[in-house]
Amino acid sequence: MNRLLISLKSFKSYLFIAVLCTAFCVSAQQLTTQKQYDSIVALVAKTNQKDSLIYLLDLQKEFAQKLNNKKLLAETENTIALRASYGEMKSIIHFKKAITLYEELNDKAALSKAYVAMGRAYQSQSKYEEAFQAVNKALAYAKQIDDKELIINAYSFRSNVYQNFSQTDNSIKDLNAAQKIALHYKKGEKLLPILQAKSFLYYSKGYYKESVATIAEMLNFFESKNNKRSVVVWRNNLGMIHASCDCVKMEERKNNLTTSIKLADSINFMYGKAYASVHMARALMQEKKYDSAYVYLSNAKNGLPKKVNPSFLGYLHQTTGDYWGFLGNKRNTIKEFEIAFKIWDKLNKLKDKQYVARHLAALYEDMNDDEKAFFYLDTFARTKDSLVNKAKIENEKELELTYAFEKKQYKDSIRNAETLAVLDLEQKNKIQQEQHVQQILLALFLAALALGGFAYYAYQRKKKTSKLLDEKNKIIEKALQEKQLLLKEVHHRVKNNFQIVSSLLELQTKGIEDEKALNLANEGKNRVKSMALIHQKLYQNDTGLIDFDEYIQTLVKELSYMYASEKKVQTNIQTENMQFDIDTAIPLGLIVNELITNAYKYAFDASAENTLNISINKLNDEEYKLVVADNGKGIDASIDLAKVKSLGLRLVKRLTKQLQGQFNVNNVEGASFEIVFKDTNARALLD
Repeated sequence: MNRLLISLKSFKSYLFIAVLCTAFCVSAQQLTTQKQYDSIVALVAKTNQKDSLIYLLDLQKEFAQKLNNKKLLAETENTIALRASYGEMKSIIHFKKAITLYEELNDKAALSKAYVAMGRAYQSQSKYEEAFQAVNKALAYAKQIDDKELIINAYSFRSNVYQNFSQTDNSIKDLNAAQKIALHYKKGEKLLPILQAKSFLYYSKGYYKESVATIAEMLNFFESKNNKRSVVVWRNNLGMIHASCDCVKMEERKNNLTTSIKLADSINFMYGKAYASVHMARALMQEKKYDSAYVYLSNAKNGLPKKVNPSFLGYLHQTTGDYWGFLGNKRNTIKEFEIAFKIWDKLNKLKDKQYVARHLAALYEDMNDDEKAFFYLDTFARTKDSLVNKAKIENEKELELTYAFEKKQYKDSIRNAETLAVLDLEQKNKIQQEQHVQQILLALFLAALALGGFAYYAYQRKKKTSKLLDEKNKIIEKALQEKQLLLKEVHHRVKNNFQIVSSLLELQTKGIEDEKALNLANEGKNRVKSMALIHQKLYQNDTGLIDFDEYIQTLVKELSYMYASEKKVQTNIQTENMQFDIDTAIPLGLIVNELITNAYKYAFDASAENTLNISINKLNDEEYKLVVADNGKGIDASIDLAKVKSLGLRLVKRLTKQLQGQFNVNNVEGASFEIVFKDTNARALLD
């Protein structure tokens, strides 16, 4: 018996020692595996070669599985997804595996980061709806743990996704939310990329004032950090916006560029100085200070570094070509424009290529080089068509994405409302059942059964009706879209035909030496342009109405460029919220064209402070009043307006009759032409 007890004790001791040895071996093996895992992670971080990277990531995953460590395995899956091409579905698969593991670990910070990364992968594959859903989840997780940096990142990326749906207002709203948090986070370290995104977004959408204000914030930030190079870059960007919007005085525009040039010079930032110099040359050319402009262009060329951005070279040569063109030096103009043309052609910058080709065609025609003139004219026409087609495709894609997004949002809101309604109804039924006594339970059951049957019948009927309505709505919607596209195409073609007529008139005037005939041809060309502008505005919007404030702004700009010369004219336009259909817009546009042309030709003096006032006011539900007034020398008292033979005034009177309006002239402190006219609906009732 004693021997048996001794044997049992010995066996237990041996067993204990064996377990200890096994545990030690396992621990040592895990320690070795952990070291191997850490080594592989370090190698992956340093490796960019694709084949080696795939092999190392597979090893990393194998070691993570051996360690049976979910966190390491999740990080490995996330790394595989990040290092894979975002354009491949492989990245999405690994992101989903990583997210599943992070959910098991309840690691909300990692989940937020993974969803943002997966959203970027979806975005690169043009799967914008999936990207939107992913970033919403990322934002929700970031808010749950109140991680300011993750919230900022989620808002910033969702702003970018909103732009894919052409939801500009929502995009700006998210950037503002991110900016508000970033202002109080780590002394504004995350603020800069938000401001950069806002400035580019505002600029791309034509919100120039907002873009300028945002850049001002960025300049304050860079100046506080004494980052002079970035100050130069963004002052140059500000100069580009000033040139695009014409929204500041020339002195302010030049002061900004002067500051940029001096600062770039002080830090030997020659590229920044060159950019600012070209912008300054353009500003000086607008003021007709050509000698000063030449100095800045020369400085830009002489101060360039060895490696130059091709886009800047194209911009420099194009600007230099414009300079020589203003001076009338055709050979130098052609030389610079041809260099710019080759650069734009190589970079496939259609808008700039179109600009240079148009001028080269005209220059070679003046030099009687028909072959080259035809080549550049043909290039101009093809480039113009390409731009129109590109814009049309982009607009159609934008409309399609916007419609899909809004439709999805609408469906989600309906689904949420229905869910809440069902939950509310269930809660009420439960309360009622608890309050009712046992004696009427059977009656309630029967009533509920009857109600359920009726609800099921109503539901089936509603479902069938909804399906039919959806099908009909789709047919109607498709037909409407086709008609809208056809109508836009018609207006586009009409506008193009008008432009061809205008171009032919312009070409024809080059051979006219008689000044009177030349003026008549130019007036005819302006009338064609005013009608072409109407059709351009029509195919650029979906309402079928022309915004006359925008139309008159454009028309005045065109006419002032042609007639103003040395005369300085202050133009005041008051036509806010005035929209007319094509039947009213074309005659009204021709009237405005004639009256503005008349003012520029006869009313103003180069030495006087000239003012031109244009207004359209709604008098009542049917009538509007157009007033075109100047402070010029007025109409000669000896002229009888009733018998005047001027084509312009005769055309105004006839078009006024077409609008069933009244034409009056006041000759006090200049000439004032007043036309009271009726809109299309009022004229239809009279007819």
